[in-house]
Amino acid sequence: MEQNQNINSIFNPQRIGNDARAYRMAQNQPSYRADDVDNSLLNNFSEDELLERMMPVIRDMEKPLDHIYIDTTWNKTTGAGANVDDWNIFNRINWEIDGRLATEEEKRAVFDIFQNEINQGLKNKDAKGNVIKNNKKASSYLDYSQFRLATGEIDRLLRNHITEDIKYLKKEFPDFASYPPELQNVLLDIKFNTGNVSQENWPKLRKAIAEKNLFGDEGILQNVHRKDVDLKRNNWAEQQIRNIKSW
Repeated sequence: MEQNQNINSIFNPQRIGNDARAYRMAQNQPSYRADDVDNSLLNNFSEDELLERMMPVIRDMEKPLDHIYIDTTWNKTTGAGANVDDWNIFNRINWEIDGRLATEEEKRAVFDIFQNEINQGLKNKDAKGNVIKNNKKASSYLDYSQFRLATGEIDRLLRNHITEDIKYLKKEFPDFASYPPELQNVLLDIKFNTGNVSQENWPKLRKAIAEKNLFGDEGILQNVHRKDVDLKRNNWAEQQIRNIKSW
């Protein structure tokens, strides 16, 4: 009975406030001059520099949450869009309950609570047999458990996510290191936000990049907007491209 009480104590939480630190937006940084790009950035591309300049931008865009929620595609998610659907990943995270670290038993109990809802949701299909997307807001999952990300976990998960996205971009775009920093910024944000920058899903953007067409008809500027993304994020991407001085 004592064991069950410990597990049940996970639920009925008190809300823990999210980190409210302000982060600079990339467009507020000084614009790159053509000679700066040629001499110090394009020829000395650094994954770490790209990560460090985009960490605060993406963090600000994503509005990280310290609790667990189920995203539109029925995945357990936390932080700045970190997918924690896999048990091994979920178990490695430092989850806290009232200021103490959760035990593995408690983690399994919470994991199963969310998994049960996901299993039910995946049964709901439309007339064509497609799974209906989850339409619950992330905030609606706040009371599902007392689990909150320990200090530093949001940034750790975000850093890991961005690191993997940069690796993807370097494989997807062999010349990525030579792209203007602003274009690198936008491609990284698109990858983080949408999951890919594939030829199949982004044919016009890919064509414009291959042609180094920044501002012409069907250029990069016209093809960085995303559906289902707020105006602020799309405006940021457009401004980044406008800031490119030469390529």
